[in-house]
Amino acid sequence: MIKKYNIELEGQFDFYESYLKLIDKNLSIDCVLSDNTDGVLNGNLLEFKLHINDLNAVLFQAIKYLSARRIKGKPIPANIILISLNDGKAYIYNSEDYIDNIETVYLGSASKDNSGFIGGHPSQELYYVENSYDEAILISLLRQNKFTKIHIDENCIVGWASSYYKQNPEARKSDFIGDLTGKVKIIGEIRKPDKFKDYIYPYEGATNTKFQYLMDKLNDYMQKKNLGAFYTPKQYAKKSLELVREAIKRVPKDNDYIILDRCAGTGILELDLTDEEKEHTVLSTIEYYEYKVLLEVLGDKVRYIIPPTEKEDTFNRGLVRGADALSKEYIENPVIKKYLDNPKCTIILFENPPYAESN
Repeated sequence: MIKKYNIELEGQFDFYESYLKLIDKNLSIDCVLSDNTDGVLNGNLLEFKLHINDLNAVLFQAIKYLSARRIKGKPIPANIILISLNDGKAYIYNSEDYIDNIETVYLGSASKDNSGFIGGHPSQELYYVENSYDEAILISLLRQNKFTKIHIDENCIVGWASSYYKQNPEARKSDFIGDLTGKVKIIGEIRKPDKFKDYIYPYEGATNTKFQYLMDKLNDYMQKKNLGAFYTPKQYAKKSLELVREAIKRVPKDNDYIILDRCAGTGILELDLTDEEKEHTVLSTIEYYEYKVLLEVLGDKVRYIIPPTEKEDTFNRGLVRGADALSKEYIENPVIKKYLDNPKCTIILFENPPYAESN
């Protein structure tokens, strides 16, 4: 006989009380409740309702949960299981069939505005309360530990980077996003998945320019600590550009000038400079993979990047040799010194320095 519930949470807890001990006796309800979902159990996302009147709407809610997991860098369960408690019925869907929807970004609560979605038919419908064979199938599904692979893009790469460094505390940025361009031939996790081989497809971009605005967030924990790296908001860049143009107006009539950004990252501050302003710009950045993107995006547009080309010894444990803005070596760089020592050249510092010196 099917038990009737007035409160969804009561039925959800009864379900887990019955089945968790058959899946893994060491699991508790708290172990499966995560990310505001009704539960993630092995390779299964579960969503409970007292009675499911609109399968498509409930399915869409579950898809939104999976979208959020992808963005957070968490594996996507292969099975979506919708439980209609007062009907004793489970609807099974394959998440792989909805990969395009899962790889869409949704705003707002997952439980709202779900009507109108049109999905396919469930792969299985199980009367798990009244049919012992169907119940056996459900238990077998709950024991499965399979996942649907997703594609890495700019919406989810920060989440997957965090997951990677959490699992591999000794890993560095090159281990995660390394590519075969440049002098350093390190193939990172996103291009040849190892730890995440069951969760992600290899990223096929030859370079990392797609992640230009996120490169500081992709640093490993130690690098973030050492660099004090942080994201440059667009409003900051816009206001800074207004100020640098005021500075350009004050350049003496017969002077040359350079716009010097020693902490350029991937060049976010410089993207909205005019072509003429870029021709007066000298850039550098300390982190190697940001430097590679900087060269690709602005190398042919600005006056100079330090260093202008990659040499065999440019890569220095994830950093760029000769590009430390706080070093004596940097000040004595012939290019920088040429401008500093020229009384007919005005130096405009245009930068977002990430360094924090307490003393």
